[in-house]
Amino acid sequence: MANPQELLARRVSDGLAVAFGGLPDALAASIRRRRPDADPAALVADGWAGAREMITALTDAGLSKFVVRPAVPPRTLDDFVAGFVSELVPLQT
Repeated sequence: MANPQELLARRVSDGLAVAFGGLPDALAASIRRRRPDADPAALVADGWAGAREMITALTDAGLSKFVVRPAVPPRTLDDFVAGFVSELVPLQT
């Protein structure tokens, strides 16, 4: 995972992308084109556990609002929302 300063340096409007089953090659290539200095795997959460880890690091660094989105279209939006509710909503303060 990227350090909090690296995460804060990226555009906040990118949101927090969550990938399931590994970082897709097309997404990694897209990130490399836009941010050749960054490790794509450090900018995309690896599942819900990775999202919790990134959010914790970002809140520790002072951020308090996040746009969480799937890195690629989910199998179903209902599955993504259910995972979000069970895995990330408990982090709300």
